[in-house]
Amino acid sequence: MRRVRRRTLLAAVAASAGCGSRLSWVSGDTTNREQEPVTVETLDAPGSEPGTTTVPAPGRVTFVEFFATTCDVCASQMPAVGDAYERVDDVQFLSVTSEPVGLSISRSEVASWWDANGGNWPVGIDDGTELTRRYDATAIPTAVVVDAGGTVRWTHAGRIDADTIVDAIESAGE
Repeated sequence: MRRVRRRTLLAAVAASAGCGSRLSWVSGDTTNREQEPVTVETLDAPGSEPGTTTVPAPGRVTFVEFFATTCDVCASQMPAVGDAYERVDDVQFLSVTSEPVGLSISRSEVASWWDANGGNWPVGIDDGTELTRRYDATAIPTAVVVDAGGTVRWTHAGRIDADTIVDAIESAGE
């Protein structure tokens, strides 16, 4: 019988609860977590330039939030994430959707949702869900903080406040 890691099991339970599950942990086990960066397409939206970005950014703390335009908790989370964005400096800050953009939703629909929900920082598409898999973002919203060396230092699934996000980012930079 295959042993299931506790964190993997908890993530699966959170995913089965769907949007807005409230699972969080501080990543003490960073084994195999430092990996090659992933290129993500960024959208033309408020606070975001069209193009690509590399996640994590080499030599910088990175904050990534995974969301879906169909998730009410994700929409309600936007003010807290925006507040955290305004309070940190020299951090790669990105929200990413792994929705099937181009199939069930268009880039312009994601940008419209972004604008309607107050997004004003970079937003991207995880085409192929490589980034989602890399950071075990099995529930939405999920937030991840990666230190300047590329190691995951913190992750949280579900609703969260700006103070907690800022604390996690600052701890990763120490």
